[in-house]
Parts: sequence; C-alpha cells; structure tokens
Amino acid sequence: MNSLRTLVFPLTVSTLWLMLSAPSLVAQSKDGFVGTWLLSRGKSDFNPPLAFFSRTLIIEGVDNGWKCVIRTVSDRRQTFESTYTARFDGKDSPIDVSNLDTVALRRVDPKTVERTGKVKNEVVETAMMKLSADGKVLTITTKGSINGEDYGSTEVFNRQ
Repeated sequence: MNSLRTLVFPLTVSTLWLMLSAPSLVAQSKDGFVGTWLLSRGKSDFNPPLAFFSRTLIIEGVDNGWKCVIRTVSDRRQTFESTYTARFDGKDSPIDVSNLDTVALRRVDPKTVERTGKVKNEVVETAMMKLSADGKVLTITTKGSINGEDYGSTEVFNRQ
C-alpha cells in the first residue's frame, strides 16, 4: 500500500501542476506567423520585376519577437539567406545579406505585423505582414525607395 501511495502522490501533484499551468502555456504558445512559408510566384507581384527561382520564409518565435530567415534561390540556382532577430518593440535590429541595415517590428494586432527597414538610420522601407483568417496564407506588402529608386511588392506565401 505504501508503494501505491508513493506512486499516486507524484502523479497527482504533476496532474495538478499541468491543470494550473495549462492556460498560461496555451496563452503564450501560439503566434500564427511562426512556421515555414513558401512563396506563391503566381500570386505575387514585384515592381520592378525580380528574377529568382523560389523564396522560403522561416519564422521562429523568440521572446516577444521573431527570428526570420529569408531563403531565396536565384534563377541560376544560387541560394542567398537573409536573417534577422527582432522584438516587437519597434527598436532597430541588424539584418544581414540585405540592402537594408536594420529592421524593426511592431505587432499591430494578432494577424498583422509592421516591419520597417532602415539604411543609414533613415526609414526606406515599410512592409505590412498580414496573416489570413485561417492562418494558411501570409501576405507581405512592401513599399520602399533606396537611392531614388522606388520599389514595391506583394508577396503571397503558403504555410508549409
């Protein structure tokens, strides 16, 4: 009987801990943007037009922010990776392999994130990242101007 009590007590404590902590675990766990996204070329638009084979966006959750990897395969099958880690505090974070020097993130609502990009401390790009209601499509609308050259895009990504 003693061995049964020794086994049941830890299970009861563990079950109680899970029941009490489950709401907080669920509340902090799901950012709908987190995941791997593949660009749908046919649904996307680039101005000026860009020639590349494919693009994958990988978003990982970090404390109040994201780590992003943008993997682009050129039309010559060369792979380029741009990465950044930024928090949703609007503060500049470095980005590598990019025309931008820094990016900053701001969560507008659970389905919208704004990203601004700077070159030499001047905002040159704004991107609105919108998640579909079902969480399966991510649309990124970008507008910018670098060295007097305007550009823009609407990139449509499908969750993988």
